[in-house]
Order: sequence, then structure tokens, then C-alpha cells
Amino acid sequence: MPYIDLHKSKPFDESTLTKLSIFEQYAKSWLPTFLKQNWVREINIVDFFSGPGYDLKFKKGSPILLLETIEYHYKSIMQGNKVINLYLNEYVLEKYLDLQKNCSEFLANHSHLKPFVKIEFYNEDFNNIFDLIIKKTKSNPSLYILDQNGIKFLNEDNFKKLLPLNKTDFLFFISSSYFKRFSEDPAFKSHLDIDCELIKNNPYKFIHRTVLDKYKSLIPKDSELKLFPFSIKKGANIHGIIFGSKHILGVQKFLDIAWKQNCINGQANYDIDDDKSKLQLTIDFFNEGQKLSKVDSFKQSLEEFIKSNKKVSNVEVYNFTYEQGHIRSHADDKLKELRNQSKILFTG
Repeated sequence: MPYIDLHKSKPFDESTLTKLSIFEQYAKSWLPTFLKQNWVREINIVDFFSGPGYDLKFKKGSPILLLETIEYHYKSIMQGNKVINLYLNEYVLEKYLDLQKNCSEFLANHSHLKPFVKIEFYNEDFNNIFDLIIKKTKSNPSLYILDQNGIKFLNEDNFKKLLPLNKTDFLFFISSSYFKRFSEDPAFKSHLDIDCELIKNNPYKFIHRTVLDKYKSLIPKDSELKLFPFSIKKGANIHGIIFGSKHILGVQKFLDIAWKQNCINGQANYDIDDDKSKLQLTIDFFNEGQKLSKVDSFKQSLEEFIKSNKKVSNVEVYNFTYEQGHIRSHADDKLKELRNQSKILFTG
């Protein structure tokens, strides 16, 4: 297959801009968590597939968006005397040279950042630097962005290398549609071995969830790592982001962003579960009952969770909500409803 330079052959499309927006929003929300911690001196952000920094029409790519995020938090960084280590890797030499040039120009135009930002540029194959970067960053809070094309880089072996990391959140992008095309190819299966029948039998729009379930199966039962998806439709293809964190606050930040992207399902930039139709009454409603939307289904589960436990704390409700892939407002709405119906009582 001939190589296509996605940065210079055409400008970013809407799906790419959605993906970049999620990356940027999460970095902007994630960084302040550690800027407030006195024990933290250095913070790492790693972009393993950086690109040159801009597309054909000079729309900002992830490296420039990350630098702008650091600039946005400059005051807090300066006051806390923190150092932000930015690791940027680009394998294609021409893009790598542009990456260095564009980031250096950004810092030259924002010279006040220089005492607080250290950039390490790499022109390496991902598999040659992944272990090195993990070794260099694992002692400090880190955010990994893996904007790969396809699936081969975050294969099973590389994914398992993320499992021991306790201070690292990650976002990785996958072209889920590759599974539909190559799931039976032995070379492809060597990267992430998913049952071909699952790919064939599940609706294509759910392919990202099938991939997510495979990654979840690789997580040990005693691990605190949580994974959450966000599917992005691009024409006839489905791509997606998978987010991972061991901290419930990281989960909260990502889910808040995801539900702002789509307030109906919080998992895709399209109506993946046909929730809009579930919000409409049909002629069969009184005979068969109305199908529950994603939010209504969660609220029902929350009521059952409280009822089965008899007595729960607000922290337990908080954890249940985010582990179910929902946000605080969904729980608040249900708790108010239950209180108004005198089904629950708040104490303390």
C-alpha cells in the first residue's frame, strides 16, 4: 500500500478535528490536577505520533495544541515552579523537521515558557522508543497520546506495558474499520487477536466496542485501570478513541468531555444506540413498553444499586456513576427524583 501523507495531501476533516478537540480538552483538564500538587515537580506529556504540527491549511495539530494548553496554564505553572516535559515523536523525516521548526517557533514567540517547558524531539519508529519513554516518564504524572493509524502499534504486548503504570493516563486512536477489512488476516491478528465471528456478527457501528472489550480482557482483575470509548464516524468508516486511567478523577474529566460532545450517548459523535428513537412514543408504547435510552437505563440501574445496598455514601454513588460511563448530572437528577418521591433519605 503506498504511503499517503495525511498532513500534506488534504486538510484535517471534521472527524480529525473532533479527535484533536478531545485530545486538547482532556490535556487542558488533566494538567491542573497536578499543578495543584506540591509533591509534583515535573509533569510529562507524550505525543508518540506527532505529525508536523499543522495541516495543509495550517490548522493546528496535536503538538501545537499541547503547547497552547501549556500556555493556557502558564500562570499556574509559573507559580508552582513546575516543569512540563513534552516528548514529541515523528517517524517521517520531513514531518519531523517541520515539527521541530514549528514548535521552536512557538516557543520563540512565547519566550516566557522556556524556563518551564522542556521539549525532547524524536525521529524514531514507535517500537524503538516506547520502552524508553515509559522508563523516562513513569516516575512522574504523565499523559500519553497515541494517534496511530491502524492498530499495529498498540498491540497486545505494548498495551500490557501500560498496565503497571500508576500515574499515567492515555488516549489512543484506532481505525476500527481496519478490523472489518483485515480481521481474518493472520498478520493483522498477530497485533490484536479478536474473534472474527464477533466482527462479522456484530453491527458495524459497534465495532469500536468490540475492540474495547478485547483490550478490557487483557486487564488483570486486580487492576484499577478503566477504559472508555468514543467512536467517531467518518463517512462510511468508524474510528475511535480509547481512554484509560486508574484514577476516578481522570475518568470524570474524560466522561465530562465525551458527554459534552454528545449529550445523548456520550460514546460517539453520532446516535450509536438509536437513542433519539427511544425518546419518541410509538403506537406500541402502551402494549410493549418504551425502550430506555442510555441515560434512562443508567438511572434505572442507579435506583437498583441504591435499593440493593440499602445504605450508600455519596462517594459510592459517585464511583458507580463514572464506572458506568455516566456523569454527575445524570446521578443528581435521579437522586432528586427519588428524594421527591420519598424513596430515599439524605443524612449527614
